[in-house]
Amino acid sequence: MQTKVKFFKILTGLFLPVLLLAQSNPTLNEETVADLASGKITVAVLDFEGRGISKLEAATLTDRLSSELANTNAVILVERGQMSEILNEQGFQQSGCTSAECAAEVGALLGVQNMISGAFGKLGNTYTIDAKMFSVESGATVKSVSKSYKGEIDGLITEIEILAWEIVGLTAPDHILAKQKIQEGAVAAVAPAKKGGTKWWLWGGLLLVAGGGAAVAMAGDDAPAVLPEPPNMPE
Repeated sequence: MQTKVKFFKILTGLFLPVLLLAQSNPTLNEETVADLASGKITVAVLDFEGRGISKLEAATLTDRLSSELANTNAVILVERGQMSEILNEQGFQQSGCTSAECAAEVGALLGVQNMISGAFGKLGNTYTIDAKMFSVESGATVKSVSKSYKGEIDGLITEIEILAWEIVGLTAPDHILAKQKIQEGAVAAVAPAKKGGTKWWLWGGLLLVAGGGAAVAMAGDDAPAVLPEPPNMPE
C-alpha cells in the first residue's frame, strides 16, 4: 500500500504541471510538450509583498513580472489566474504567505519545481525590488535578485522586466535595456535642474534683501545709494 501511495505522489509531481497547463489551455500544443521534454523547470509566482506601496500596486507589478517571465521562454510558468483558482479550491489563502515555508507549501500544492517570491518597497524617494527563486523540494535558493530605483513608480515596470530575465539567468533584450538607459538619463537631467532652481531661489532672496537695504538708504539720504556687486554663488 505504501509503495502505491509513493508511486502516486511521484506521478502527481511529474504530471500536475502538465494538467495545470492543460486546464489554462485546453489544447496542450506540441511546443508545451517539447518544453517539458527538454527539462524546462516549472515555476509559479507568489503575490509580492508591498512595503510602502498599496496592495493594488504590488499586485499589478507582480502581474507584470509574471508576464515578462513568460516572455523569457526559459521556464514553464503556471498562469496566475489558474494558480489562484487551484489554491482557492484547496482552501489555501495566498494573502499573507510571505515566508519561505509557506511558499514551499504552495509550490507543493501546485506541483511545481520552483517558486518565486519577494517584495516591492519604498524608502524615501527610492523603490526597492527583492526577488528570490527557490527549490520547492529542497528549499535552497536558486537565484536572488535585488534592485533599487529612484523616480516615479511606473518606472519600476522596466526594472521588473529586467529582473524577470535575470532571475532565470538571462540578460534582458536590448530594447528593454534601452528603456532603462532612457529612464536613467531622465532622472539625471531632473537632479541638476532642481539644484539650479534652489540656487536661483537663494539668489533671488539676496537680491530682495539688497533691494530692501537700498530703499532704506535712499529714504534717509537724498543721494541715490550705489548697490554693491552681488556675491558669487557657490556651485
